[in-house]
Amino acid sequence: MQQREEKQLEASVESLISRVAHVKNALHSFIYKLENEYERLTWPSVLDNFALLSGQLNTINKLLRNEKTPSFRNQVIIPLLLSPDRDEDLAKLTEQRVPVFSHEIVPDYLRTKPDPEVEEQEKQLSVEASRIGPEVAQKQIQTLNKLCSSLLEKLNNPRDDRDAESTGKMPSSIKTNIKSASASMHPYNR
Repeated sequence: MQQREEKQLEASVESLISRVAHVKNALHSFIYKLENEYERLTWPSVLDNFALLSGQLNTINKLLRNEKTPSFRNQVIIPLLLSPDRDEDLAKLTEQRVPVFSHEIVPDYLRTKPDPEVEEQEKQLSVEASRIGPEVAQKQIQTLNKLCSSLLEKLNNPRDDRDAESTGKMPSSIKTNIKSASASMHPYNR
């Protein structure tokens, strides 16, 4: 039983490594185009690159959610060898990002909880969110929905915006929506 689980885990890790390599190659290619071929880059090709990356990330997500994939959360990683000296094999495997696996960096790389500062910020946000009453939250949601609907309407009907652009001013309806949304969503206007 355990041997079957180990083989399944190995196959899942290999598949995950392969998929991540594809994403990495696509990212390298896209970044290269952005840095070196930006004069010839067209918006449709940028969107194609984003679509490719999105599809690859979705594939990884599906792989991780697949019922045949063992849960990686239940796996324990224990460093067997820590050394303050540079490890060329490790540097090569990590493309020079991790040249040393020492007592200093192991806690950062193998951390399962957020940094204490991040954890504290998260607690503060949770407390602040719990202070908002349901009716205030509902009002903020409605205001945000109205703003989004208005923006979608403007995006679907770009002529009004082009007219406003020719005069150099923001359409008054968008100004009004932004002001009302920001006023109602401000934490001190409750």
